[in-house]
Amino acid sequence: MRLQQPIYVDKRVLSIKLRIVATDVPTSAAVLVTDVQLQAGEQATGIVPNPAEVGTTIDRAQYRNGVVNNRMTLVLLSNGDQPAPAKLTVQNAKGETRIGSYRYGHLNGSATADGVNNTATHGWGKIPVITPRSDLNLEAYANGRLHLRASWNERK
Repeated sequence: MRLQQPIYVDKRVLSIKLRIVATDVPTSAAVLVTDVQLQAGEQATGIVPNPAEVGTTIDRAQYRNGVVNNRMTLVLLSNGDQPAPAKLTVQNAKGETRIGSYRYGHLNGSATADGVNNTATHGWGKIPVITPRSDLNLEAYANGRLHLRASWNERK
């Protein structure tokens, strides 16, 4: 999963110092930062995917996890030949929550929207479908931070 967040400044940037911090990580877990891309301009374009993320296996389950902030753009990379409905599970959500065009409504905890089975524990709207040979761009709206797990099955 790619998390994109614009940074706005008032004057010309002469240098950048980047510090990535992971807090409240259990000792049994690992945090891996695979790549970071900084780009000038207002829109994030020209995403360079990690080769390990692009090389998917047909008919295999794909999972992407991440922490989501309000107004964050998420990009789910897929290399499938056919459309694949996604399953989106949000955890630790508080307040109004929307991922892409799917509205979970007011949450206090977890909720799932399953595009394969056309079911949802909360909310309404169109559950995202990953299109053939294309990335899925979703904008997240949330009160505070939440954890998102997106999954789908690659198809032939």
